[in-house]
Amino acid sequence: MTRAFLSLGSNLGDRLGYLRAAAEALGRGPLLEVRGVSKVYETTPVEVDEEQPDYLNCVVAVGYGASVIELLRFCQGVEAALGRVGKGDRLPRTVDVDILLFGEEVVEGPYLIVPHPGILRAFNLAGIADLAPGAFVPGRGAVRGLLAGADSSGVREFEESL
Repeated sequence: MTRAFLSLGSNLGDRLGYLRAAAEALGRGPLLEVRGVSKVYETTPVEVDEEQPDYLNCVVAVGYGASVIELLRFCQGVEAALGRVGKGDRLPRTVDVDILLFGEEVVEGPYLIVPHPGILRAFNLAGIADLAPGAFVPGRGAVRGLLAGADSSGVREFEESL
């Protein structure tokens, strides 16, 4: 099984409920084993075109027994089942599931880039560090070092967890 890290985010409706539902759905996935869930972080939206509600974000560590493309398809199905529409349009969303890391693989395709371009955001690095402090981002470096240099303004630990 390949170790992967998935970023979950929500800024519409019952944000924590959507994160819980997404994590539970991942736990029911074929060839997929949830190995840990990070703390939950509340974050100010970044790289958006209009004012939006704050996000709740966390990272889920999984083991996956198939290809990264199959994991992407499963994650897209989880998003759709939880009401996600319009992937990639920077609009508010019920849930977003991104593949941050998939083993040591580097993928640069038209529909998938791994490591995910947003992996260097402080909340993603903090989530990975919660689960695997010694993790390494191919082409970038150790998560601990990357987190120390990341802009953590607008990122707060949320009082509740999954």
